[in-house]
Amino acid sequence: MNTNPIAKLSVNAGVSVGDMRKLHGTSGIPAPAAGAASVPDILDVWKAAHVTLVRSYDWVSRLDTVNNPTSLFPDWSADPTDPANYNFEGTDSWVRQTRSLGADILFTIASEIPANKQPVRDLEKYEQVVEHIVRHYVCGWGGGFENAVTHWEFGDQPDFGTLHFSGTPDQFYEMYAAAARAVKRVDPLLKVGGPCVAFPLNDGPFREGFLTYIRQHSLPFDFLSWMWYGDNSRDPLDFRTIAAEVRAIVDKHGFSDAELLLSYWSMTGIPTAKFEDADNAAFIAASAIYMQDSAVDKAIFFRADTGADFHYKFRDPAGIFEADGSENARTSAFRLVGQTLATSRRLATTGGDENGFAILAGHSADSDTIRILIANYAIPETYLVARDRDVFEFQVPIGAERVNMSLNVPPRRVDAVSAGYAGYTLDVSELPWGEGRHKVVRYRADAEHRGDMLGSQEGEGASVTIEGSLPAPGIELIEITRLAS
Repeated sequence: MNTNPIAKLSVNAGVSVGDMRKLHGTSGIPAPAAGAASVPDILDVWKAAHVTLVRSYDWVSRLDTVNNPTSLFPDWSADPTDPANYNFEGTDSWVRQTRSLGADILFTIASEIPANKQPVRDLEKYEQVVEHIVRHYVCGWGGGFENAVTHWEFGDQPDFGTLHFSGTPDQFYEMYAAAARAVKRVDPLLKVGGPCVAFPLNDGPFREGFLTYIRQHSLPFDFLSWMWYGDNSRDPLDFRTIAAEVRAIVDKHGFSDAELLLSYWSMTGIPTAKFEDADNAAFIAASAIYMQDSAVDKAIFFRADTGADFHYKFRDPAGIFEADGSENARTSAFRLVGQTLATSRRLATTGGDENGFAILAGHSADSDTIRILIANYAIPETYLVARDRDVFEFQVPIGAERVNMSLNVPPRRVDAVSAGYAGYTLDVSELPWGEGRHKVVRYRADAEHRGDMLGSQEGEGASVTIEGSLPAPGIELIEITRLAS
C-alpha cells in the first residue's frame, strides 16, 4: 500500500473554460486612518493580493439610529441637507485607501454597538440622511467622491436578534425600503440589497419575510447578502453547498436576476475559535478554488487585517495578520489566491478533488503568464462524524453578555476524507507561446513558509512537467512566464 500517494495533475493551457471569477473581496482597514491610528499599514499586501471588493462594515463610521458622535450622522435633530452635520472624516480616509487599490466598495448601512441598533423613529428623515450619504460617496456632495461606491448593503445580521437589530421585522423592512429608495434616487444604476443574514439556512422573517416584503412592495433589490463560517464543519466546500440552497430560495421568490453576495466568509467567525495557522491557510485556498464553481457572485473574506475590533475591544482570531502587521501562512494564502484570481482566463485542469486537494489555473490577458494554485487541505477527522442534529449551537461573548445562537447547517460530508497526497506531478501542456523559452517559479505557504519562493527553473517547449512535495496542510503557487527568445 502506498502511504505517500502522489497526485497526478494536469493543466491544458490551450483550453479556456471561461473567465476567472474575481471572488476576492475582503474587509478591514489597510492603513492608519482617522480614528484608527494604531492600525499597521498593510496596504501593499492588499495590492499584491489584487483585492477586488471591500466591505465597509465594522471598520469605519456607521449610521446609528440614535445620537452618537462617531456615527455618520451624529445628531438626529440636525438638518440632513447640511454637509457640516455629517461625520465623514474617518470613512473618507478609508474610502481613499480602498479606492487606491482599484477595488470596489460594498458600503453597509447599519448601526454600531448593540445599544444603538434600534429602529429609526423618523423614516422620512432617515431616507434623507441615507440619500445624502450616498451623494457624498457617489456625486461629490459635501466635498465627497465621484463614483467611489458601487454597492450599497442595508443591514448586518438582523437575525442575530437584539445584538444587531432591536426592532421588529416590519420596522426593518420599512428601513430597507427607505434606504433602497434613497440609493436609487441618486443613481438607478447603483446596486442595493441586503440584509446580510447570519443564518442563511434558517427560514424566518429576515429571509422569507424580507424577500416577500420586497416582492409585494416592488422595491429595488439587486442582491441578497449573507455570511458563512466553517466553525462546525471545517469543510471548504460549505460555501458552494450553501450558495446553491440560497440561490434556490431567492429564485423561488422571483428574484432570479438578483446576485448572491457572500458578505463574510472564513474558517471561523467565533471569537474564541482555535486553529493552526497552516491548516487555516490551506482551508482559505481550497475554499477560494471551490467557489469558482459556485452560485456566489461576489465574495468578501473575513478578515484581511490584524483582527483588532474597535467596537468590542478585542482581537478577533479571524484576522490573518499578526498584531504588528507581519505576515503568517494565512496572509500568504490570501495573497497567493489573489494573484491566481487576477489572471484573465481560467484553464482546464484535472487531478483535483472536492475533499480539500484543489487546483485552479489561469493565464494573464496577454497570455505571457500562467498561474497554477494547488491547495492540500484535510478536513479534521473529528469533523467527518455525522451530527445527531444538523444544528450548530454556540455562544457569542459581547462584553459581559453571553448570547446563545442556533443555526441550521448542512449535513457533514462524512466521506470527505483527504486522499493523503504527499506531493504532486503536474503536466502543463499547450503553453501559449509554443516552443519558446519559459521560466517556472514555485511559491509555498505552510507551517514553514510565508509565500516564499521555493526555487525556479528555465526551459523551452510547449509543455513542462513539474514535481513537488506538498503534504497537508500546504499551498503552492506555480507561475510559468514566457521568456524572450
